[in-house]
Amino acid sequence: MQFKISRTLLKRHPFTFAAVAALLAVLALAIYFPLSTMLLESLRTVDPQTGSKGFSFVHFARFFSLRSPESLQALSGSLKISLLSVLLSALVGVPLAVLFTRFRFPGQKLFGVLATLPMLLPPLVGVIAFFILMDETGIVPRALQHLLATASPPLVMRGVPAILLVHTYSFYVFFYLLTRNALAGLDHALEEAALGLGASRWRLWFGVILPQLRPALIGAAMLVFMNSMASFTAPYLFRDDWRFLSLEIYNAKLKGDLPLAMAQSVVLASISIVFVFILRWYGNRHALGRGSKGVAAPARVLTGRWQKLALTVAGSVITLLLMLPQLTLLLMAFVKNGTWTSAILPDTFTTENFLELFRSRKTAEPWMNSLWMSATATALGTVMALAAVLVAHRGKRLPPGTAGLLEISVMLPWAVPGTVIAMALIVAFITPHWFTAGHTLVGTSAIMVLAYFVRHLPIQFRATAAAHAQLDPALDEAAKNLGAGGWTAFRRVTLPLILPGVITGTVTAFVIALGEFVSSILLFTPSNRPLSVAIFSELRDFDLGSVAAYSILLAVLIGATLALAQKFQGQQQPGLTP
Repeated sequence: MQFKISRTLLKRHPFTFAAVAALLAVLALAIYFPLSTMLLESLRTVDPQTGSKGFSFVHFARFFSLRSPESLQALSGSLKISLLSVLLSALVGVPLAVLFTRFRFPGQKLFGVLATLPMLLPPLVGVIAFFILMDETGIVPRALQHLLATASPPLVMRGVPAILLVHTYSFYVFFYLLTRNALAGLDHALEEAALGLGASRWRLWFGVILPQLRPALIGAAMLVFMNSMASFTAPYLFRDDWRFLSLEIYNAKLKGDLPLAMAQSVVLASISIVFVFILRWYGNRHALGRGSKGVAAPARVLTGRWQKLALTVAGSVITLLLMLPQLTLLLMAFVKNGTWTSAILPDTFTTENFLELFRSRKTAEPWMNSLWMSATATALGTVMALAAVLVAHRGKRLPPGTAGLLEISVMLPWAVPGTVIAMALIVAFITPHWFTAGHTLVGTSAIMVLAYFVRHLPIQFRATAAAHAQLDPALDEAAKNLGAGGWTAFRRVTLPLILPGVITGTVTAFVIALGEFVSSILLFTPSNRPLSVAIFSELRDFDLGSVAAYSILLAVLIGATLALAQKFQGQQQPGLTP
């Protein structure tokens, strides 16, 4: 029966079926083929004597071996760090969202905006800023050593505390933004009803408000967990003896032990996907209905003098701490390489670090590579996300389950860490294929673009899908009833209305791709070295001035992109094009 229905739909809507087939083919080659190839290769074995090939779990046995427990220790370390990062990020982000949303005091709006400052620093750059601040030779330990006259620098951040500090600073923004938006959308009538029935403030928060915040908290927890599991730079710089799975994959690849690296990648991907599905299952099981249509609770205006003073001082201190990494990078960007050795603060400054970024081809190539590779991947992702959203929302024209399969396929890379994506692409494209025109992609810029495309496609899809979900289907039907064809209705009705969401996804994907490091470190070659890898290379040479200059340039590129996007969106008024 379903086959007959599919044949009937195919005859009526051949273009839709062709578009679905093309989308699924692209997703299969870009996502399913690399991941499935890596899974198969992780199970493949070769007999050293006969050369015969077979399948077994020998590489996974190495991973779970108690005789060489390095991989197990790395898995345990990654899980502990990621779960603690979720907890600490929530403990910072949620209270800040409540403070800047539910209370009104001098500077509250400014503090609320500045609380998003860590977003301007990609994780790699944030790690470097904390390294300059808190390492054994950093500014803060040197200053305390001089002030306290101790033999060795105190308050040196190393190991797990340092990693958790960096993760909390970089990732609490997810909890802050999602909780703030959720608080703004809560129905105040429910709170008034609870208070009217005699509920205490404690009961109000834990019985009424927090259950409504559950979807936002689950979404933030997934984002923090995924980013923590894929973290590379913080464990690399601060780990001491602590093992981390993403680093173990990188080290195994450097040693040429691809079988072990693939087994580690499969385990890392499996853990991440299971965590995402558990949280989604929990969220769906405890979903709350929203039948009321009240307004958000007004901010509580503080009138007490000491209350306003205390919160203003607290907001100022928090803002200063949030700005400290940016200010540190700005200072170090003007420090001449090799001149800051034992002094608390640098004393030799120059503009050469910035001039050098544009003066020679060697130093200009990284940021130019990042710009064109990020732009290309983002453009491909915009087209793909838009096509996927439009096709998925034509569910009645598709065979049952097709729209769901399409959405799952697009969103799958979101649950897979960047290290795993990079390893899968290496394994899949280290040999030529007919669909790569007989070329090997490993070692080329094409595989970098493909990695950026796959990594950030889910972001573009979700932003576009959210905008399309708010579109009234009656508008499209009205345009067609007035004689407009499918393309005309899309160009003059649908696209102008969903354009803000498309732009949001495009800009977000582009700025993340500019600072993409986790997959880049495994895929780059000297000819296509991106900006993030250049920063990392300068750090290994301890050229802190160049590191900071590159980092400031990356932050400026991100800030300029966000500003231009905001200005463009401000000029666009939702409506129909003439």
